[in-house]
Amino acid sequence: MIENYSNVRAVLNELRLALKNLRETGETYSIYIEKTGLTEEEQVEVLETLGRGHITINFNETDQPVEWYESQFSGIWIGTFKNGRDDSILHTVEVSKYPVVAGAYEGDMELAEEDLQSWIDAAGL
Repeated sequence: MIENYSNVRAVLNELRLALKNLRETGETYSIYIEKTGLTEEEQVEVLETLGRGHITINFNETDQPVEWYESQFSGIWIGTFKNGRDDSILHTVEVSKYPVVAGAYEGDMELAEEDLQSWIDAAGL
């Protein structure tokens, strides 16, 4: 049982300030919840307070799949990294328009452009 919520309050205020900074400057922010120095109970309290919104992104093409979901607070994303046995091994909290790691990479987009052109050419369009 948590007797003093000052650490939880500090993390939530940090995220609130990061939201303001994202809105004003576009700068993103992320923390690894397990590395904050919070107790396990405090970590759970932060994650439960953030809640779960309506958007979920899954990235499964790796040895460590990741699920991100937007919290009930728009712009705050929770990432759950898993190991090969599907055990949660790390939680991130990202303040961004979308999870940075889930974004398209330049090289992938170049390849997609070439592939799309090949499809267009093959179809005679």
